[in-house]
Amino acid sequence: MLSPAGAVQAALTRLGGSQGLAAFAAAVGGLLLSIVCAVFGLQIAALVLLLVSVVGEAFFERHRSAATMLLTQGSFGIPMRFALRLVVGLVTIDWIDSVHAWRALVAVGVVEVVLLCARALHDTYREIGPLKPMRTRNVPGSPHIDDAPPRRAVEVVASQLLALAPALLGAPWWLVVLLGAIAQGLLVRASVPDVLASWRMRQQKRATGFTGPLRQVQDFLDEYRPEVIVHLSGPDTAAYQINTWLEALESLDRRVFIVLRDPPLFSKMAQTSIPALELRDPGELLMLDFRAAKIALYPSNTGNNIHLLRLPTLMSAFIGHGDSDKSASNNPFSRAYDELWVAGEAGADRYRRSGLGIHEDQYRFVGRPQVHAISREPALGDDPVPTVLYAPTWEGVNHEQEYSSVSAVGVKVVEALLAADPPVRVVFKAHPFTGQRDAKYRFVLARIAGLINDAAARTGIDHKVVKGGSINEWFNRATALVTDISSVVSDFLASEKPYAVFNHADLDDESFHAQYPSTAAGTMIGRDGSGIQDFIDVVTRTSPDRHAEARAELATYLLGPPAHRSLEFFQAAIDAMIARSEADRAAYRDGTPTSESPVTDDASAL
Repeated sequence: MLSPAGAVQAALTRLGGSQGLAAFAAAVGGLLLSIVCAVFGLQIAALVLLLVSVVGEAFFERHRSAATMLLTQGSFGIPMRFALRLVVGLVTIDWIDSVHAWRALVAVGVVEVVLLCARALHDTYREIGPLKPMRTRNVPGSPHIDDAPPRRAVEVVASQLLALAPALLGAPWWLVVLLGAIAQGLLVRASVPDVLASWRMRQQKRATGFTGPLRQVQDFLDEYRPEVIVHLSGPDTAAYQINTWLEALESLDRRVFIVLRDPPLFSKMAQTSIPALELRDPGELLMLDFRAAKIALYPSNTGNNIHLLRLPTLMSAFIGHGDSDKSASNNPFSRAYDELWVAGEAGADRYRRSGLGIHEDQYRFVGRPQVHAISREPALGDDPVPTVLYAPTWEGVNHEQEYSSVSAVGVKVVEALLAADPPVRVVFKAHPFTGQRDAKYRFVLARIAGLINDAAARTGIDHKVVKGGSINEWFNRATALVTDISSVVSDFLASEKPYAVFNHADLDDESFHAQYPSTAAGTMIGRDGSGIQDFIDVVTRTSPDRHAEARAELATYLLGPPAHRSLEFFQAAIDAMIARSEADRAAYRDGTPTSESPVTDDASAL
């Protein structure tokens, strides 16, 4: 169950933070209170609140937030809010100069509502019409298509004030009409260029299939001639799946181009020098000509991958976003790729055990470049207060893939670590997807964070809750790790430091190690909390570290030999695949028929 504090935090997030809450209160709350004041005959208060609500729109509508979208979907967008203000003004204020001024206000208000509805109609067209969002990075000219027209908040608010305020403040009818005309001229001037821009892009797309910005992207591709395409879809929380590869991709001496299919994911991608494209529409992606590209790399199995897999000129490789014993590491979809890139022999063994019928020539052993900078220090005994990193995975897409320790034993793990004697420092870094499927995980995360923050204040030890950044940075600061079945285990093994893994399946140690080989050199933590104290004893050197030699052997099995865990080895793998593509896909590129059947126009032969 979500706590009151959590509910308030969730509401603030939807409203855009404390500033968003203030803007919402001014724009929407002010309008609702003005209606209440009008009902009770409080004319001055109704007038003041009415004008405050208009000014509040300038802040509330400046940025598109979840609250603005929800109000629009609930038929309470800007046109409806202005119409209510107009009605409140007409029925409340009795000092309007004359019946002519009253009629002028009605006329000006109706025209204003029509223009605001036209703007809302344009917003809806951009949202559900054929013009889809598109953004780029490191492409000359920064071609882009926004997901909505510019908000023009200042012009919209100024127009509403000019339409309402004169009559409400007792101006004569001719001034109401004059200022109303100025208000509507301001609104038209702000809106027409945006409508024309949308119309021009629509005409370009209708004529050629390319909008102007998409044509700029194609011109860039023709000049840049990328050799490697990286393709990924997913929510913003999936950004780690591309971010984990950026360093290795930037190290290549090949031309790389990144294609991300979802706007939130594109926004969360880390800074990079690699040209990148956000393109949601599959039809527009199919329009682009990637003829210079030789290979496509896929960090995740998503349905949108098919939009590039259809290209016979591109050899495909599933590179994944981590080496782990999770069932997702041997997904049946993997059979669609030309090559399956695995770090060490363990990756191939997972597919072999799955019975998916993967051919041996599909495996490519490429090591794990992401771990090239992971250090074996600090070792046990190096720090007076050793650091234990607790990095659990998320709850998975369903119960069958629920490997996480957070809900089952997370609080016990943290409480035991915080109570260790001699003391240890606790760093907690949860998977970014945690709580995405199951809300109770978010509640437990908040409880764990509270325990750690309280302990830091009470003891003076620098316990931390970490929410962003690379986990590798914390591998190099930690003396030991507590985690779940995930790629975190494999990557941490590059350090050959002690680790413990949550036994989510309640198997005996031998069966668990057999089913999840990455755990073979670690301590098992049961659902009852067993194993936690044994691990703490190793970390604090109260008990001997008996798994040191086994960790080195297991690291090689999972990640490949140390020499393969380098950026140079990754470069060699890319070069080899490009050479294979140039040889095996040449016929597709030069248009040579690849079928052994002769080309014929005889229908009976078909």
